[in-house]
Amino acid sequence: MTTWVFSKVPADAVRRDPNETELFKTEQSGEGEYSGTDALVRETIQNSLDAKNGSEPVRIRFALYSNSDLPANHRLSTYFARLEPALEFRQIEFDLTGVPNLNNGFMVCEDFGTTGLSGDPYLVKDPDKGSTDKQDFYWFWRNIGRSGKTGVDLGRWGLGKTVYRAASRVGCMFGLTVRKSDGKELLMGQAVLKIHNYQAKEHAPEGFWCSGCNNTGTPLPIESNDELQRFRSEWKLSRESEPGLSVVIPYVAEELKAESILRLAVVNFFVPIIQGHLVIEVSGPSKLGKRDEYRVDRDSIDSVCEKLTWNGKVSVKLSAAPPIEFTRGCLKELPSAQETLVLGETKVPTLDDSSFTPELLVALRRKYAAGEIVAVKVRAYLPRKKGSPAIGELTAFVQRTGDSQRHESYYVREGMTITKLNTKRGVNGVQGLVIVKPGDLASLLGDTEGPAHTTWDTSNDERPNQTWKTWKGRVAFFSNILDALNEVLSPKSTVPDFELLSDFFSIDQTDSLQMNRRPKKSGEPIKPKPTPPAPTPKWYRLSGRPGGFSIADSSNPPTQVGSTLRVSVAYDLPSGNPLKAWCKFDFDFKAKDGPIEFKGSGVELKATTGNVLEIKVTEPDFHLTAIGFDVHRDLFVRIDEADSEQDHDAQKGDDE
Repeated sequence: MTTWVFSKVPADAVRRDPNETELFKTEQSGEGEYSGTDALVRETIQNSLDAKNGSEPVRIRFALYSNSDLPANHRLSTYFARLEPALEFRQIEFDLTGVPNLNNGFMVCEDFGTTGLSGDPYLVKDPDKGSTDKQDFYWFWRNIGRSGKTGVDLGRWGLGKTVYRAASRVGCMFGLTVRKSDGKELLMGQAVLKIHNYQAKEHAPEGFWCSGCNNTGTPLPIESNDELQRFRSEWKLSRESEPGLSVVIPYVAEELKAESILRLAVVNFFVPIIQGHLVIEVSGPSKLGKRDEYRVDRDSIDSVCEKLTWNGKVSVKLSAAPPIEFTRGCLKELPSAQETLVLGETKVPTLDDSSFTPELLVALRRKYAAGEIVAVKVRAYLPRKKGSPAIGELTAFVQRTGDSQRHESYYVREGMTITKLNTKRGVNGVQGLVIVKPGDLASLLGDTEGPAHTTWDTSNDERPNQTWKTWKGRVAFFSNILDALNEVLSPKSTVPDFELLSDFFSIDQTDSLQMNRRPKKSGEPIKPKPTPPAPTPKWYRLSGRPGGFSIADSSNPPTQVGSTLRVSVAYDLPSGNPLKAWCKFDFDFKAKDGPIEFKGSGVELKATTGNVLEIKVTEPDFHLTAIGFDVHRDLFVRIDEADSEQDHDAQKGDDE
């Protein structure tokens, strides 16, 4: 017999309604788009890759079904009637038999070629320290926000399974696992909703769908063969006896679409697909009453990418297909990647000419100039809090494309794309890829990622601080490695080119005869104008972009970390001081819902007035982009170093 078990809330307990699902919502999702699709795809695949078993590729199936495919009503009531009081906050109506009045269908996520949920299914406390036994069942079902994973795994936070419940209108999931270790089949369900009253008692938000409890009150998994077979049939599982995990998401969000799932799977995991380590299958109801079926593997990924629509956001790499052919070329070059010296022994590492032997640097530059793929294994010290330092390694690939187009660059940690990392916006005509294999660097970088695993964030310091010293600058170094490598391979010319503007301007030839200047009518000779002094180079640079501007470090002189830049902005005028003419109806940096958006890294930002920002520089490779200004008006941007004594309202300055 199956039943729902919710614990009663003790009188001395702190009441808390869970909100973990908010961690996996995509910012600014579009109309008709489920905001958790990216997290659902990413977490499902990474958990399955972490559970890989054997040499065969992991195969993952995402299957969407319509409302008409749900089990019969008398069976639905056995699954959901107990959840009615816990779902009052969602204003979901139930019929008299206890079935939710919803038009949503359901989704099945299954993996094959994995170990399944191994370990003791009756374990109710953390394993002993130092234990090597895998307790996947315990960590998956009996923990939230806690994980038994280590630095060799893609996930860390213990929140990945939250994406299943987050996608369900009724906040629950069911899972059937077949275990490689002992062949056992175990079925269980979980709901995380709100504190609620049931039979005049207050109950906790978390509940288990199970076969009841033992004498210690532990919810027990369902092992009855009849129940297992009925569950398989009712929820259309394809699993028979193969090891792995099948998860059912009932009443799934109606905005979930098969094409969106497939597109995100390709973007986030195209490297293991190309390597032959991963196969993705996606199916869903079509408009013609049939089912659309998709399969992407190492042989079909090209044709799948051609059929998909790429009109999504640039910030998460959904505006263009991943560089499949370039990646294949990079993987061929991977075994022969050239190594740097070990960098950063006594300070934060930097990549420059001294990072290579002279002979190697010449060879790499020639290869880069010829448009070939350059593969460099970058090595740097990672100081530990205890013991000797580790050597962190990643492989960076760059190739000149011979055009002026901007290409998205991809950072891939252990097969998973870190989608919000990229090269600087001004780098055009270059393709880039970074591959981080399992090891000390992958462990450090994984610990800096948030639950969504989309960037390497130095503000996530609790986990890295437990193991590493002076790690923030090293993470920033590896995050910007493609920019640094491009600069090393394409050195700036130090020889003046006197023919550069010869087609546009007449230039005096200093080594040839010049036309004599006529004397003044008074007979006095004309004094030559003094040559103006060369401007002092600045450690920051300002550049324009449609509807805004960008401020970033310049390669020379060194960035003054810790300094503050005062940035004053106004719409330009034909005459007069634009800064004095600014008014809040133009734009207002201090407005909470204003149109101006700021994006960047390595800076701390503060709006002192409606048109003045103070930017504190915290990292050597910093950048800040401001967009949202009127594209039909010219911007005046002035930058002052806050420590200088210049008049803030003067008209001269860096302007765009």
